[in-house]
Amino acid sequence: MREFYEAKRSSFWCTTISANSGNSQKLWCTLHGEVGEAVIEETGSKTADEFATYFKDKVNLVRAFTATTPLYDVPLKVTPTLSQ
Repeated sequence: MREFYEAKRSSFWCTTISANSGNSQKLWCTLHGEVGEAVIEETGSKTADEFATYFKDKVNLVRAFTATTPLYDVPLKVTPTLSQ
């Protein structure tokens, strides 16, 4: 009986992986569901390029905003050594 269930489990995973070989999101959702993690299927309308542009623009905005801020001179902290 154990061999029967093992064969069924193996067949299920082989079929699932083959059927979704081009859809990594579906594969991850299936895996997370199997290990008991909450599955949140969220498909955003943003592309990877839009996502990258958003962060590039954000960094440029912060740099522009702080361009006139003087640099902070970090003082050298000397730690005393223990003498024996």
